[in-house]
Amino acid sequence: MLTLGIETSCDETSCAVLRGKDELLSNIVSSSLFRHKPFGGVVPEIASRHSLEQIDVVLQEALETAKIKLEDIDLIAVTHGPGLIGSLFVGVSFAKALAYQMKKPLVGVNHLEAHLAANFIGREEPEQYIGLLVSGGHTSLSFHEKGEMKLMGETIDDAAGEAFDKVAKLLGLGYPGGPIIEKTAKEGNLKAYKFTAPKQDGRFDFSFSGVKTAVRLLVEKQQSAERKEQSVQINDLRYALCAMPFAADICASFQDTAVRWLTDKSIDAAEFKGVQDIVVGGGVSANNYLREKLEKEASAKGIRVWFPARSLTIDNAGMIARRGWELYEKGIRSPLTLTAVPNLVLAHH
Repeated sequence: MLTLGIETSCDETSCAVLRGKDELLSNIVSSSLFRHKPFGGVVPEIASRHSLEQIDVVLQEALETAKIKLEDIDLIAVTHGPGLIGSLFVGVSFAKALAYQMKKPLVGVNHLEAHLAANFIGREEPEQYIGLLVSGGHTSLSFHEKGEMKLMGETIDDAAGEAFDKVAKLLGLGYPGGPIIEKTAKEGNLKAYKFTAPKQDGRFDFSFSGVKTAVRLLVEKQQSAERKEQSVQINDLRYALCAMPFAADICASFQDTAVRWLTDKSIDAAEFKGVQDIVVGGGVSANNYLREKLEKEASAKGIRVWFPARSLTIDNAGMIARRGWELYEKGIRSPLTLTAVPNLVLAHH
């Protein structure tokens, strides 16, 4: 069985072909990231226009790479949420048109669920596991058992990836923040600054807004001190901070703090539910420091950690095809009235 995956939830436009549940024949991604960098974040209008321009080009490349024709496709899986409404509409409209024209079944996919499913391409899904989703817009913990899912906790404010972006912006390091902070942190002292853990009502909830504010106050204090010494403009200072040990120490301390919170809560959730597996998905799962720390801490407790291949950590259609196949096997189909749902939540299957 050949599944065509289509993903256009944010700034990536992607099409993939999956044979069965394990063989990814192609997974083509066209990113509009370079168009957003000058603005320090994703501009929705630019993202949706990029998807509109690229979707057919990406489809043709996915088919050519997979060495198949469009009529060979048996199932169409598409992201219908969550994400940017304009970008989602491009993918959903495209998928519905193909499904109607080819008379093929259509399955709408929640791309948050797909981030976790990316781990199971070529690997057997465990019967029970804790799902840790860490991306630019979402951070959550969920319990999975025999295909059923229950949300345990989520961020009450900023997501982990969002916090990385904001801290990088405060330091004038650029966008996106994740890779830049990880690189800069290698030169810093992770014990230079101590950040207080937030208090939430939910045991498995997250909060990253406070640590971002603490970084902002430290940056303002540093800028004030530098202004007195050098009498330079605040914009010059912001960019001057990049080269200073201060920026590296902030990055190291912030990254260590964020990763520690993610690690501690994930292991706590696994022990609470008595499971031996933690499955991680989302853009932040590409962070090496998170991979090393979570694996080390979990392994000491006899817990196995799953991370997707790095090519599957970003928004991609391969994971959409895998999740779509899974839903199709359960008998789930979507009507041609399927529409984009920008605030779609993790479902309780």
